Amino acid sequence: MEKHQQTTDSADSDTVVWLANQIFEAFPQEVAGLRFYILDRGCIYYQRVYRDGNLDAQIGIYWDAENGPCETCLAQAKTWENRVIDQNVVYKH
Repeated sequence: MEKHQQTTDSADSDTVVWLANQIFEAFPQEVAGLRFYILDRGCIYYQRVYRDGNLDAQIGIYWDAENGPCETCLAQAKTWENRVIDQNVVYKH
């Protein structure tokens, strides 16, 4: 796994790496990389990058289970781009 673009918060970075490993294990053949978006409330949205370079049209949402689901992120899923504070791209090699 190869990570590009460091996050500003090491806890977010650790979560991104952990989540990337989980997704790569679940989709070993289809997924070549992942684009992560860290939102202002700590939720992480992500898109799969396929082997042909295209982004998945669906956005996945991850939040820390200890905090429970983020009602703000779930309710405002259509305007999430305005709340991105950091991005990461992780590729599998």
